[in-house]
Amino acid sequence: MEETVPASPLVRMTGKYRIKLSVSDGAREVMMAGFRGCFLAALLASAATHGFGQVKTELVNPQGATAPCIGIGPVGGPAAKKCATLFEQAGFIVSNQVGYSGLTVGTEGSSDGTVTKIDAQSPAASAGFQVGDMITAVNGKAAELTPGMIAAKSVFGQRGDTLNLTLKRAGSPVNVSLVRGPQTAPKGPTASGFMTEVKLMINWQNQFAPCIGIGPAAPVAISFCYGHFKPYGFIKAEELGSTGFEIDLANASKAPITAVAPDSPAAKAGVQPGDEIVAVGGQPLTASRGEEASELLFGKSGDRLQVKVQRGEANPTLELVLASKGK
Repeated sequence: MEETVPASPLVRMTGKYRIKLSVSDGAREVMMAGFRGCFLAALLASAATHGFGQVKTELVNPQGATAPCIGIGPVGGPAAKKCATLFEQAGFIVSNQVGYSGLTVGTEGSSDGTVTKIDAQSPAASAGFQVGDMITAVNGKAAELTPGMIAAKSVFGQRGDTLNLTLKRAGSPVNVSLVRGPQTAPKGPTASGFMTEVKLMINWQNQFAPCIGIGPAAPVAISFCYGHFKPYGFIKAEELGSTGFEIDLANASKAPITAVAPDSPAAKAGVQPGDEIVAVGGQPLTASRGEEASELLFGKSGDRLQVKVQRGEANPTLELVLASKGK
């Protein structure tokens, strides 16, 4: 009989409870037949036999990556809470705590970064936002990535992968290829418990997604977690790669390389301090101001955001207090 709850690629169990983090239906279809037939059947049969319910807590991060935590059994609530705590440590917010602004911000073309719609009686309306406002900063952080930040995001990736760069050197274009070397990732959130395994994923901003597995099923659980978060720009922390060069992230007009480590992949490829990155993988350094602004506006209900906008010749700063969704 077909099971009626989502497949659980992430499962955490201790002596008396289990936590699962479910992923997309697409991932369900490639699950090992034996794993689905045995492990999930046992899980569901046990829950049905004992009349255990489910407690679900879903979390989300600024990029929209979701992490549903489901506790099953008599202590399902505490189980789901422990799962949620781990993701909160990684910067995720419980979905029903995510704040609502009432702003719609354009992400492409002439409307990129511009307020295109304001919901009536919303926090944005109360704060005095107007259609056409260009969001330039939130809590002092610029809403437009510098060329150096875009370059840093673009060169981020796994060790062993080939990276193709177009540089500008003394006014002339230079094309170089390098293979990322190993790099130690910073420490992230973790958890302990009987036969518990936590593997971290990381993105270019050093934000984490913790992948959890338990016992014999741990490799399968963690594998599905990897697949779930990869589309959001996360890679395995243990496979983090290094180019061996540093980029000026503050420069507002270009992405110059400020330092090259000796014997690094960049040094071996002939990259020099002073080179300017103009393209990565054939793609110029462009990014959506609106997408960055939307990430900066992400927060919990009750958060107070100082939002600077460009309105004609004026640059007012508006205080936006995020409300609970639906209000």
